[in-house]
Amino acid sequence: MSKRKRHIAKPTAPSQIEWFKHRADYPSPEERKAIIQLRRELSTELLMMMLTKVGPESPRAQALSKKYGQEEVRRALETMENAMEIPSFVGDNARSYRDYRQRYARFGEGLKFCTPTEIDDLYMEYAKQLKEGGENKAEKLLIAGWHDWEDITLPAIPPRPADFSAPAPASYPAPVNELLEWGDDLKRSHQFADEAESKQWRKYIPALTRMALDPGLLDGWPSESASWAPWHAIHMLGILQAWESAPALASLADLENDWLSDHLPHIWADMGVEVEPSLWMILEDASTSSKRRGLAAQSLKMMTEENEPIEAKVIAGFEKILKNEKSFDPTLNAYLLNYLRDMEAIDELRETAESAIKQGRVDEEIFTFEDLDEDFDDDYDEDDLDDDSDFGEWGDKDEDD
Repeated sequence: MSKRKRHIAKPTAPSQIEWFKHRADYPSPEERKAIIQLRRELSTELLMMMLTKVGPESPRAQALSKKYGQEEVRRALETMENAMEIPSFVGDNARSYRDYRQRYARFGEGLKFCTPTEIDDLYMEYAKQLKEGGENKAEKLLIAGWHDWEDITLPAIPPRPADFSAPAPASYPAPVNELLEWGDDLKRSHQFADEAESKQWRKYIPALTRMALDPGLLDGWPSESASWAPWHAIHMLGILQAWESAPALASLADLENDWLSDHLPHIWADMGVEVEPSLWMILEDASTSSKRRGLAAQSLKMMTEENEPIEAKVIAGFEKILKNEKSFDPTLNAYLLNYLRDMEAIDELRETAESAIKQGRVDEEIFTFEDLDEDFDDDYDEDDLDDDSDFGEWGDKDEDD
C-alpha cells in the first residue's frame, strides 16, 4: 500500500500576487499581508547573500532578481541601507525623531503625536512587548516597520488638532518661500541653472537662516508641508556654502524637540574652509552644550579627509582640549576620542587618551579604555558608502539595470 505525500503549500511568489502585475491603487488586505511577508523574506535573503559575499552578478543573485523583480530588490536594498546606517555618537536622537515625524505625517491619523521623550519610552515598551509576545500597542503608536508597507498602504494623514499650539511662522520672500511647499520629500533639492543663479540665491542667506531657526516651522504640525522647510533651508545653506550662518545654526542642537541637528556636521563641512574658524569657536566655547560642541568636532573631523594641514590642526586642537585638567567636559572628551580613533590618530595621542580616561575626564558610558584598541568608524554617512562595500556593489548593479 503506497503512502500519499502530504501536500505542503508553496510560498506565495510575487507573480502570484495580482497587485504586482498592475501596481495600481492599493492592494487588498490579503495582498498587502503577502507583500509584506515577501519583502521580509527578500531582505533576509539579501542579507545572507551579502554576509556570505555573494555578488549581484552571481547566478544566485540573478535568481533572486528574477524571483522578486528588480524593482523590489532595489527597494529592499534602499530600505536595508537606511536601517543599517551606523548611528552618530552625537545626533542620533535627532535622526530618530525626524523619522518618526515623517511616518507620523503620513500614517498618524487617530494616533497621539509624541515628543522625543515619549518616543524613547515607547521604544523601551516596544522591546519589552516583543519579548513578552501578544499584542504590541507600542508598535502601533510608533508606526514601526513602516518602510515595509509605506507604498502599499493608503495614507492616513493626521489633521492638525484644534488644541495644537505652535508660534506663527514668519513670512518669507520669493524664491525662498518655495521651500515651504516641498514637504517631507527629504531628498528634494534646488538645482541651480548656472553660477549666476547661485550668486543670486546668496542674497537670501539671511532669510534661509531665519527659516532654519523659525520656531513656528520647527515645532509645526508634521503633516503640514511648511513644517519641513527648516530641513530644506539648512541644506540650501550648505549648497550655497553659507559659512556665515554656521554659528546661528548651532542652536538647533539644543532644541527640546530636535529633529535636524544630526545633519549639521555635513552641512557645515559642505560650507568649505571658510567655516573652520566658526567651528573652532563653537567647539571651544565651554559655556555651551556637549552636543553642540560634539557636532562641531564631528564636522571638523569630516573636513580632515584628504586635507593634511587641517588634519594636523584638528588632531592638535582635540589633544589640547583632552589635556585640559582644570576645565573639561567628560562627554565632549569621549566624542573627541571617538573621532581621533576614526582618524587613526589615537596611537600618537595614546598617553593623552589614557591619562584622560584614568583621571575620570572621559564619560566611559560613551568611550572606554578598551575602545582605544578598536578599529570602528561610528560616523560614516549613508551618502558616503564605499564603492567596494556590499551595498555599494549591489547598488551599482541595480542602477545599471
